[in-house]
Amino acid sequence: MTFTASDGTVFPDRDSWRSYEFELMYTFKNLTGPDSPPAKTDLQGQPFDIADCDGVTLLVLDNTDQVQIDNCKNCRIFIAASSESVFIRDCVNCTVTLACKQLRTRDCVNVSFYLYSKTEPIIETSNGMRFAPFNGAFVGHKEAMGRAGLIPEHNLWFGVYDFNDEAKTGKNWSIMKQEEEEPVWCPLGACENCCPRVSPGSISLPSQSGDGMGGGVTTTLPTVSAAPASAPAPASSGGMMSFTFDTNITEAARLTGDAYVAQETAQKLAIKDPNAAPAPPPKKKSGVGWNPGAFAEPEVAPVTVEEKKKKSPQKKSSVGWNPGAFAEPDPAPVVSAPAPAVPVSTPAPAPPAALPAAPPTTTTK
Repeated sequence: MTFTASDGTVFPDRDSWRSYEFELMYTFKNLTGPDSPPAKTDLQGQPFDIADCDGVTLLVLDNTDQVQIDNCKNCRIFIAASSESVFIRDCVNCTVTLACKQLRTRDCVNVSFYLYSKTEPIIETSNGMRFAPFNGAFVGHKEAMGRAGLIPEHNLWFGVYDFNDEAKTGKNWSIMKQEEEEPVWCPLGACENCCPRVSPGSISLPSQSGDGMGGGVTTTLPTVSAAPASAPAPASSGGMMSFTFDTNITEAARLTGDAYVAQETAQKLAIKDPNAAPAPPPKKKSGVGWNPGAFAEPEVAPVTVEEKKKKSPQKKSSVGWNPGAFAEPDPAPVVSAPAPAVPVSTPAPAPPAALPAAPPTTTTK
């Protein structure tokens, strides 16, 4: 029995056929120009790998899970919508149009990004990196971004964090001037870009505002055109947590917070309406994790003096916030059993006292 792959290749066994079919559908590997492969348009949220390509155009035009791009040179790459991280390593002289939840690069040189990123991009041991807002478009792109959980208007493409530039000089990356940017890339024909242009500083960065979605106070940064050509591009705040390149997405999300924190921050910063009803008093918070609602202490109704008098005193322990936790019970009164009656012996009556002897009588003759 033989097995035929979707490109016509025949295999003698199922395992080799399945392995080949998986690579055929979910990878671009070992490709060299000038000919480029057909676009991938039906990935249904699967992970995707790109590796060892040179001088080709690579189109991934559907929502995906995690994407890895390794050892590519002189390539033009379009990643439509990754719901997780896109890792780019050992790439040189490439142009990448990319929409993702998180971008991380390592050991890259002279790579230009037209980027949508839901979180702050991270570069490591890379240089000559250039950034501009997302510039790709095709019919169905907005729907692909929706399936990946990406909000087109919330784009932190400019908030680059460089692990190898503690002084925040911006020596390894820069923001392109608008006149240097390429036009919108429409690989399947003319179409409108669904991602609105977001200017640097128009959205607050989570590492600066302290929330998880960039929903805090907007910071006003100078536009690139207004800054001198020699001035470094605006850098992200030093508040970014330093996690390793292999940190998984769950840990990264925990470190940067989540939408709940952003909501609470926005509520605290909102201007109060003088006619609005007074807000309830805040609950006490514990210091466990970043979730401000975790282990909140319950509100206790105030006790009047009369009620205190009615309550019998009770010894309390100092464990936790529950005043009754581990309270020492009032000991029950100990009732002693009556002692058995001791029989009282009646003393024997004393013998009658002896009468004094009569004096001797004398007889008179």
